[in-house]
Amino acid sequence: MEFTPSTEVWNARPVRWDAVQDHEMTQRIHRVLSRWLPFADALYADWDVRPNSGHFFGGSFWYASDNASTALVYAVLATLGAYDEAATGIPRERVKTRAIRAIRYMGFTHDTGPADCVRVEGSLPYTSGKKWGGRGDRFFLASQNGRSVASMAMAALLLWGDLDDETKLLVQDVVASYADRWADEEPRNGVYYDTQCEENAWTAAGISAAVVLFPEHPHHAAWERAFADWAINTIATYEDRLAFPAGLVDATDGMCVKSVTFHPDFTAENHAFVHPSYLCAGINLRALHVAASLMTGSAPYAEAIRNNVKLYERTVKPWAQFDGLAVPIQGQDWWYNRQHERQLTHTVLNVVHGDRDAAAYAREALRSIERIQASNSRGCLLEENGEECVINAAHGQFARELEHGSAVDLATSYLIYAFGGPGADPAGSTDTIERLKGVHEYPYGSAIVYRTERSFASFSWRNNAMALTLPRNGLWTVTPLYASYTGTVTTEGYDGPAGLANASIVRRAEDVRVVRYDDRGFGAVVAIPRGDGALLQDAAFAALPDGSTVYVERFRAVRDCVATEAATGLVGVRNENYPAMPELAPGWRTLHTSVGAERFEGFYGRGEPNRERTFGAVDYVNVDDQIGYVLFGTSGVRYVNKHVYPKWKGVEDILVLNDIGPFSMRGGESRDPFVVVTLPNAAADETARAAERTTLFDGTGGEAVVLETEGGTLVYASFASRSGEVTGTRRLADGADGVYCYEGEQRLECGVYTWRGAVGGRSAGFAEARFRLAAANVGVLALDVSVVGRRAFATNVGTESAEFDVRLGEATVRSIRLEPGAVAAIELGREERTT
Repeated sequence: MEFTPSTEVWNARPVRWDAVQDHEMTQRIHRVLSRWLPFADALYADWDVRPNSGHFFGGSFWYASDNASTALVYAVLATLGAYDEAATGIPRERVKTRAIRAIRYMGFTHDTGPADCVRVEGSLPYTSGKKWGGRGDRFFLASQNGRSVASMAMAALLLWGDLDDETKLLVQDVVASYADRWADEEPRNGVYYDTQCEENAWTAAGISAAVVLFPEHPHHAAWERAFADWAINTIATYEDRLAFPAGLVDATDGMCVKSVTFHPDFTAENHAFVHPSYLCAGINLRALHVAASLMTGSAPYAEAIRNNVKLYERTVKPWAQFDGLAVPIQGQDWWYNRQHERQLTHTVLNVVHGDRDAAAYAREALRSIERIQASNSRGCLLEENGEECVINAAHGQFARELEHGSAVDLATSYLIYAFGGPGADPAGSTDTIERLKGVHEYPYGSAIVYRTERSFASFSWRNNAMALTLPRNGLWTVTPLYASYTGTVTTEGYDGPAGLANASIVRRAEDVRVVRYDDRGFGAVVAIPRGDGALLQDAAFAALPDGSTVYVERFRAVRDCVATEAATGLVGVRNENYPAMPELAPGWRTLHTSVGAERFEGFYGRGEPNRERTFGAVDYVNVDDQIGYVLFGTSGVRYVNKHVYPKWKGVEDILVLNDIGPFSMRGGESRDPFVVVTLPNAAADETARAAERTTLFDGTGGEAVVLETEGGTLVYASFASRSGEVTGTRRLADGADGVYCYEGEQRLECGVYTWRGAVGGRSAGFAEARFRLAAANVGVLALDVSVVGRRAFATNVGTESAEFDVRLGEATVRSIRLEPGAVAAIELGREERTT
């Protein structure tokens, strides 16, 4: 569709000022934006190329988002809510004036503006001294201007009555040129590696600006069709593709789904892994249309909210921690504090879809935003020293330069709340947790999640093969390293693509076996080829009913190989310093081990190098009385107290639970297993006790690992290729007063307990104790105990009579005396969940 510059002012759809509501959420967001205002205002500068123009944040950031986002924030504060000039120190009239000046700057420097008007010189070579708008750019760069167009348009709409005709003409041309350019284009298709959800969504957002603002324009019908087309193809699975004919041959009536942007399990990939920020892009970017529609008193198009609920229920909500952040189950390559982004997601699901959990999460996310901001003396939303926090220097991305992106998410939420109301009554946290706990499987995203009331565990076997175990405080304590638990291993001889080396990031695993234990946990086993495949790392991960997890690994050589460096059992440790939230970010972490405790200060930069501390082969590690790790077979523990970051995500230390270093192996050899039992929410003394009472069984052979937790759970990992029996033994402590009995066969003899059970090939899992066999000194008994279903059989295989109790929980259900050779049948009363 051909764009023609406007020569007269068009009628803009008016804002429904009479529909504005004031309530808790609008007031809270307004306060946050008002506190941010002086920070942004200090980064404003006049532009003397055209009158009454100016810019924010340097004026030459990608897609003019620095000015589009900030102009919308300023327009909101200039026109809505109770503005507190005493608090901001900035007259409200100046807020309005600078919003308009930024709009004019954007209009002049856009592709449709005068040829001599380009953006100011800056540090970013791609944009410095150039126009914006995407003329001459390929689809990805050109279409990405859609969010800026939408933000600029909404700012202009709020201030329409204050704009002169010249400014209105500038806005009209920016908006119409974008809509005309993309109205005849087809939505993009793709879900692997780089979902096109985001691209289709920001294109829809840009076209929506024209649809909402200018209903009388001759192109409006075409814009409307195009907007709906891009919007409906934003969150689309193969089922949508089947349900809505695409019109490839025959004409169709209404909208068509031409794209697949999500897997059937509502996961999608960006930057080559399942990424919460991009999963939510369809909801968040289409939220600009939601806000603009509500502002003008019209209902959002159905295409602009389609599949929001399915996506939210399937992924975002089950991954949400207490403060509304979605746990990045395959890692995070942006900064960790994404609460601004997620509160917008929750806001849409709350106000538009009436989700009570979303209403609660939106409030909790906002609470974290408020407290982070309160910790920053400058009122910024991310980091106090954001200009020093490098994200991507070549792209001009520092924490400071990305502040306006967080602010515009808040402004969009504000508009949705102001014109759409407060939404649903927030659900109670207990109700939400009760609904979300259990196992959530993602066969297409290649991950599995298990939640309890106070913990979160996940395992991923593709893109980034990694495991996570999070305590109650979630990502505030443990961060999602790309190779969490599985570790980094570099080997000699690999000369293939760096992205497929499986060295610092494990992109692929082989021979994957995953078993779900109803809603009480899961077990997974994979083989990770390192380098050229000469070295294989068998890795198993079991999530147990109580929220604890067990990680097991074994290295084996397919042929002679050399590992030049190896560090596994990796755990990211968050070490922020936010004074307003001391229970989450006190500015230090204390590491407790069996050789003592040591405190590590958390801070970014200050000219200080990283600090490393080695602890040797300790029995356990506990981080700040929040999470514990019981270790078997470690090569040593190392803690990296980080202050220098090539890329900032937050203040993040690295705990290495198995600091292997270089090693070599002959073909056919295997290394002894390394085992981590992770105890979320355990204090240091609880972890020390668990280290004493968690037992790794002997006699299992090189193909299996069996251990028993102090609470009566038997955990196994079998790396054998075929199903079979696994046998393990442990010596009983002198004077032990009982043993747990599990499904399978067990023998007590000469102070040794032996368990034997059938397990699947290459499998990991657990069995909960069926009962406890108690005696004054269980080590003197000689018994065979077989547990099958609801019955157990105990045989005295000794030469003396045997006396013992059968206990379920604290209750003794039967006292038994057996003569030599005698057998007792024991009714267990109910079927327990076992392997």
